[in-house]
Amino acid sequence: MEAGITKEKGKVARLAELSWKEFGELVPARYDAVVIPVGTVEAHGGIPLGTDIIIPEYLAERLAGRLNFIIAPTVNYGITRTMLPYPGSHAVAPATFRQYVTEVFVGFGRMGFRKLVVVNGHGGHVDELREAAQVAYRDADLFTVVLHWWLMAPEASEEVYGGEGGHAAAEETAGVLAARPELVKAALLAGLNAAKYEKGVFRMPFPRPVGVREFGKAMPSADVESAKKYMAVIEKRCVEAVEEAFAGWREELGR
Repeated sequence: MEAGITKEKGKVARLAELSWKEFGELVPARYDAVVIPVGTVEAHGGIPLGTDIIIPEYLAERLAGRLNFIIAPTVNYGITRTMLPYPGSHAVAPATFRQYVTEVFVGFGRMGFRKLVVVNGHGGHVDELREAAQVAYRDADLFTVVLHWWLMAPEASEEVYGGEGGHAAAEETAGVLAARPELVKAALLAGLNAAKYEKGVFRMPFPRPVGVREFGKAMPSADVESAKKYMAVIEKRCVEAVEEAFAGWREELGR
């Protein structure tokens, strides 16, 4: 069955909760697409260490609720680089991560899925996820869309927050507010200092646990209404990107 509006609105199927018999009946007859959140554990200013997990999980559930997807268990550990020295940060080697996610993706194709949607929460995974998607097509005929959500609506950042933020800034704080508002504590956001991204400059570790592109703009905020407005645009863009890819594959490649 091609992706479309879920018949039971708001009810999502989770791969880890199905029996093997249920899976065999549903895939690919009813579900030919699977969505997987991918994140890492690292310091994020005044928001949780699991920010890069929380937001992709939220978006994956929203996508699965609107489209005909099964949600796969999350890849929780990944490549942390410049935030590694901050307390609570965890990392695996890039080669380890690349090999692992590649095998996970290929495995979905072998399970019977024909399409994969990856909701990535971490900028340090961009190259590795692209390479994994390429191998998954070559080795398992799996068609893949990778969504780097924070890059998908820069105009929404400008409109809502007056500019684009960065690590642990307005956009990521908005994502956590939308998904788990109880985890955003105004007291932890107050008085945070940010470091500015500088072209031509690399710093290891990053000087502060918040990064912005311009001082005074898109700093972390506990404003729930702004967060809802921003994340509604992100969700819409994610849905549009998936639908566009699926339509192209169907019309041009018969998939």
